[in-house]
Amino acid sequence: MEYPDGSIRLRDVTLDYRLYHDRTVTLRDTILNLFNRKTTREWFRALSDVTFTIEPGEQVAIIGSNGAGKSSTLKLLANIYEPTSGIVNTTGRIASLLDLGVGFHPDLTGEENIFLNGALIGLNRSEMKKLIPEIAEFAELERFMDTPVKYYSSGMFMRLGFSLATSVDPDILLIDEVLAVGDSRFQDKCYDRIWDFRERGKTIVFVSHDAEAVSRLCTRAIWLDEGHLRRDGDVNEVLAEYSSNSQRRVSMASSAPREWGSMEVKFDSVTLKTESGVPSRIFRKGEKLIIDADVRSVLPDVVSDVVFGFSIHRYDGETVIACNNLEMNQELLNIEGSANCILELDLEVLEPGTYFLGLALTDPQAGKDYHWQDFFYPVTLLDERREPPLKLRKALWKKTR
Repeated sequence: MEYPDGSIRLRDVTLDYRLYHDRTVTLRDTILNLFNRKTTREWFRALSDVTFTIEPGEQVAIIGSNGAGKSSTLKLLANIYEPTSGIVNTTGRIASLLDLGVGFHPDLTGEENIFLNGALIGLNRSEMKKLIPEIAEFAELERFMDTPVKYYSSGMFMRLGFSLATSVDPDILLIDEVLAVGDSRFQDKCYDRIWDFRERGKTIVFVSHDAEAVSRLCTRAIWLDEGHLRRDGDVNEVLAEYSSNSQRRVSMASSAPREWGSMEVKFDSVTLKTESGVPSRIFRKGEKLIIDADVRSVLPDVVSDVVFGFSIHRYDGETVIACNNLEMNQELLNIEGSANCILELDLEVLEPGTYFLGLALTDPQAGKDYHWQDFFYPVTLLDERREPPLKLRKALWKKTR
């Protein structure tokens, strides 16, 4: 059956990721592992039996907590991933605002990259040539189109990526999270263009944690929860239920420090530092947060495959970020006696303030919680300093008697 352009259909879609846990760092180690069968792997289910349909011209938000499967869904729609099982069907031209600039070749100029990306989505050279002036003008890069993109700043790179993706008149627009493209003036241009797509009846699929932006842009919301479709319906009704559910989860938690676990493997000491090695609990915009942890085991043998995780929470207990070395497919810990572990966090501070950092040592495969430190380390994340820091809008003195 043929569907009109702008249609999206998912039926019984399941997506699994394969995670590898070998410790190879050289080609020789990799080859030896193939023969010695030392490589271990496991499967992580990102989506489970998800079914929904989006008709042409609908504006649909996909909401849910971190790890719910939102970005995985967009990557399926963008044909970046293939489902493990089930059917994903999209019709028409797709513009993906996921990782802006992915697919650019650093040694090619801006103009050459436009031709290259046009060919990837099925546009010929003459069609792309007509679009170059519009793309360059919107990206404000007219003077730099004959410059290799490896010399572009990150802002120039992202502006070109956004302009290119939205200038090919897509039938479906996929947007992942809030756009951080250039300064606030350029961001306004980007949102104006997105609103233009909405007014022209284009299909928009929008992933965001910003409930206000979701309710303004979309008429419908799909709520994913740990890879399952929790609810699909009117945007305001779904947002209200999602918000109520999130609040119930928060109310069940407390932001008071908590510590538990078997303590067979535990944090002996933890120091938060700046990149220069200075202990600190205050970090400015652009500074990396370094977690220097001494870990000790009381077990007689080597403890293998220890998962080192962290979480960051608001004061009310809401989890903002939660991640670990297993999820990021990085090296797990082998602890014999004691070890020093460094965790380097590069955070984009969208909402400056004070947060609580938690740490954990676990072995999910064995079902062991070695050591959890929840809401243990308060950290303050600052925005960049501005000069002047304050401006006087108005001062009014009144005499009342």
